[in-house]
Amino acid sequence: MAAEHRELRFESIDDAMAEAERLSACETRTTGNFSLGQIYEHLARTLEVVLGERKMPPVAFPMRMMARLMRPMVLKKASTGFKLPAAAQGVLWPTEDVSDEAGLAHLRETFGRFKSADSLPKHVFFGNMTRSQHDKLQCRHFETHLGFVHPV
Repeated sequence: MAAEHRELRFESIDDAMAEAERLSACETRTTGNFSLGQIYEHLARTLEVVLGERKMPPVAFPMRMMARLMRPMVLKKASTGFKLPAAAQGVLWPTEDVSDEAGLAHLRETFGRFKSADSLPKHVFFGNMTRSQHDKLQCRHFETHLGFVHPV
């Protein structure tokens, strides 16, 4: 059975971060496999990868080519149920508990660097992307994961 998921749509990366901030200010429950602190930590780690600050394992050529073909769909609509390879899972998701406060602090810090970056390196999975495409991708990513967080 699929975990309960809220439908979210962010028009800007600032809207996405505002929802993360809003959720930190109220009582929440999470559905799925991760706590709110772990979700914040995952979003922060993903931004570190996008910024070139955290290294990912190499992505096989056929996967990169498929990702580039799928990129237009991914930029349009968030989707759940994508399973990361184990090596990538270990880089992007914490295995330990993360407090909501610590996860949000890390997310705020990396979000600030993401927003202020003049340029971003080639995406490890989707290849060369414009700044607008990077922002849309992060909007969809925030929608996916913050959708598992429900205000009580």
